[in-house]
Amino acid sequence: MANVSEFNQETPTTLAAFLRQMRSQLAGENGKRMSLTAMHRRCGLSVPVLSKLETGRVTDPSGSTIKRVLEGYQLSFDDFARYLPGPK
Repeated sequence: MANVSEFNQETPTTLAAFLRQMRSQLAGENGKRMSLTAMHRRCGLSVPVLSKLETGRVTDPSGSTIKRVLEGYQLSFDDFARYLPGPK
């Protein structure tokens, strides 16, 4: 599992920035930075959904989306949850 504190980069302030940073740490099949298409194959979410998550157009994803993101981006729920909105 990736952990935000393991990286020497500035800590992101939004879910979108966090997901972009975490994907940039993962290598795709070609050894380069993982593309959204490769992440789609890895977690099963569509490229448009992944794009919306990484650009901030989705800030409160459903439980099933969170589960797939955790698996695909290799994240712990605790690291992911700090970027979710508080109770309504």
